[in-house]
Amino acid sequence: MIGERAPITVSAGAVELLHPQGVVASRLMIGREAAAWTLPEQIAIALGDRILTEEIAPGSRIGEEALAKEFQVSRGPIRDALKMLEHVGLVVITNRRGAIASLLTRSDLREIMELRAHVFELAIRGFGRELESENVRQLRRHVSALDAIATEPQFMLLYTDALERIMLFLAYHYGNSRLGQILTTLSLQSFRYFARGLTRGPDADARRNVSLKFYRDLATTYEEKKSVEPLVIRLRQIYAESKLYFSDYLR
Repeated sequence: MIGERAPITVSAGAVELLHPQGVVASRLMIGREAAAWTLPEQIAIALGDRILTEEIAPGSRIGEEALAKEFQVSRGPIRDALKMLEHVGLVVITNRRGAIASLLTRSDLREIMELRAHVFELAIRGFGRELESENVRQLRRHVSALDAIATEPQFMLLYTDALERIMLFLAYHYGNSRLGQILTTLSLQSFRYFARGLTRGPDADARRNVSLKFYRDLATTYEEKKSVEPLVIRLRQIYAESKLYFSDYLR
């Protein structure tokens, strides 16, 4: 399988975070077995992960010919893969330059964060209305896994991924699949911003602690069946501050 990765085991707290296919696969291929992925989908997954980890830097040209040689395919599957990534905002295809990895800009960050904040509020409230004990227990396990790697420098990209997966877990477990799909796309588009903002600079640890405390408190609120409105207000504050922090790391 193209781009397949082994599970990553984190010793802290004896918690395992399974990351078998990477960030893109866990979002684009939700509910689909790897054996059913088409060749263009496999290529899109491999290229998407390179973009999100910035192995392919923002604004870099993505040459079809080189990729066709690397994956030992014709240009057709490469073009199909690039169109998939264009659809979710990771690639821009132009007539003059061809395909390039999408840029990180302040205007893009502002638009993504504003939309993401409003949609995530709906997910938080919706999950609270449809509380099921097993879902709440599973949320707590997600938060515990996040806690286990919050201070491990070698797992900072994995921390970003785990943080995003909690958001998507809430979205997909309250009965609105369209909302989950919207947040899935926004998660892919915002991943590089979050990865930079949560891992760079002298206050990166503090920013990770803010996000971790938010999810700890959210899990407790659901467990105690309290109102989520105070946390919705806090989420707005976190996102407003994040836009300022993250914009410092666009260069």
